[in-house]
Formats: sequence, C-alpha cells, structure tokens
Amino acid sequence: MFGVARADIGKPMMTQPVALPGLSNAGEAVLTSMLDLRATLLTGERLSDLPMTIFGATDPDLGRLGLTVTGNRDITIIVTDPDRPIGQVSISIGGAGNLAFFDNRASEGHLHANIRMLGADNTVLFDGLSDRYIALQDVFLRSNGQVLLWGAGASAVGCSVELEGDGRFLLVGEDALISSGVWIRNHDMHAVHDLRTGERVNRPPVDTVIERHVWVGQGAFLLNCQRVGCGSIIGAMSLAKGVIGECVAVAGSPARVIRYQVSWGREAAGMTEVERQALGLPAVPPVPA
Repeated sequence: MFGVARADIGKPMMTQPVALPGLSNAGEAVLTSMLDLRATLLTGERLSDLPMTIFGATDPDLGRLGLTVTGNRDITIIVTDPDRPIGQVSISIGGAGNLAFFDNRASEGHLHANIRMLGADNTVLFDGLSDRYIALQDVFLRSNGQVLLWGAGASAVGCSVELEGDGRFLLVGEDALISSGVWIRNHDMHAVHDLRTGERVNRPPVDTVIERHVWVGQGAFLLNCQRVGCGSIIGAMSLAKGVIGECVAVAGSPARVIRYQVSWGREAAGMTEVERQALGLPAVPPVPA
C-alpha cells in the first residue's frame, strides 16, 4: 500500500485537482497543493474513483458510524462505506462550508478523535482507515480554509493538533507512528515583539508535512515544524522545529540530529518488507545458508 520507487521520492505529485462534494474552492486549492509522494500516494484521480456516501450533520445514521456533530452543523460528511463503523469521532463546528471525509472501507472502528473547526471552509480527510489505532485528543482548526490530511496506515497513541492561519495545512504521511502525549502546532499562537523596534520576531504560521514512515516519540512537541523527512525518528520529549531530514534520529530541546542513515520498525525483530517499501528501499537480501 505504501510503496513508492526511490527515484520518484521528491518529484512533484502530478494529479488532477481534488474535487469532492462540499469541498470549498479554498479547500480544493490547499488539498491539491499538499499532495506529496514523500508522504502519500493519494491523488485527485484516486479520490474521485472512490465510492462515496454523503451525510448531513443531522443524519441519524451518523450514530451507527460513530460520528457526532455539534455547533452550527454546517458540514458535509463523506464516507466510502455507509455500513462500516469509523470509531468515536466528535466534530464541533463554528464556521460554514466545512468537510469531513473518511475512507472507511477497511476500517475496524479504531479512530477516536475530537475535532473542532472554528473557522470556515475547513477540511479533515482520513485516508485508508484500517486496523490501526488513531487517538486524536484535540484537533483544533482555528482559521479558515485549513486542511488536515491523515495518511493511510498512520497511527497515533495520543496526539493533539492546533493549526493557525488561513489556508494552512497538516499532512501526516502514510505508515507514520505518533506516540502518546504528542503536540503538533504550526505557530507560537501569540506574537513576540522586539521592545526596541516593535518588530515581530517570531515566525508566522507554517504548513507541516510529516512524511511517510516517521516515528514521533512520546511527549514530543512539533512547533513551527515545516517537514519531517521519510523514515525519521523524533525522540521522546523533543522539541522539533524547522526542517528535519530523512532517515535521521533527532532528540533534545531543540531537537538535533544524533544519528544519520537510520529508520525504525513496528516490530522488535526489525523493519518489514512493507516498511522498507514505504521508504522506497529494496528488499533485504536473504542471509546465505
């Protein structure tokens, strides 16, 4: 599911514009621009080929799926299987024109999320829900036209997300593992000024891309983190900012590279072939007898 040729990693994604029922023009532009082979194989073409069932926020059948909607309820909800449970997902709506998309064809009901959409034209999209456990204690989209894309096979033991800034996005790549107590924020949430000049000295909100098969350790904090490269590891309790390269281990506050040319496996025995494929790596040759 997650494989991509090594030579293709880093190439721009060639895809038709993403068009979904209920997706705003702003959401279409952001979602189309953020598709990236280093993180996801999702394309506009693949999305358009999926079966879709559309629900309104007050549809009684949402309860069977494990979805509840509160607030002004101005949201379109799309699932790929109307009879398969998603988990326990609460969505609170503030603005208008929002969209939630769940590819739940293989879902085993393990998505547990509290999602708050304060602004308008925001989108959350969960690709390829499966038997992987996803616990999102708080997803807070504070502004307008923001997008959260959760890649197929990515899991989370306990993660909170807060996005600031119109048109900003978070892309969590396929087969990523987010440990418990992790925070992802794309902005300091408050301005910091130089008292002598009045100049603002902290960064504006950024887009955040966590590429495929990344492991974020327990209690890590991604703050103004623009990109975490394929296969990398962020150590427990680390403060990650800026850009982190691929296949490195980082740790500390601020996080610094402590080892190059490493990655990780979900099993203690080592990386599986599927995990190596996620990084575009060749299969490990058999050990001679």
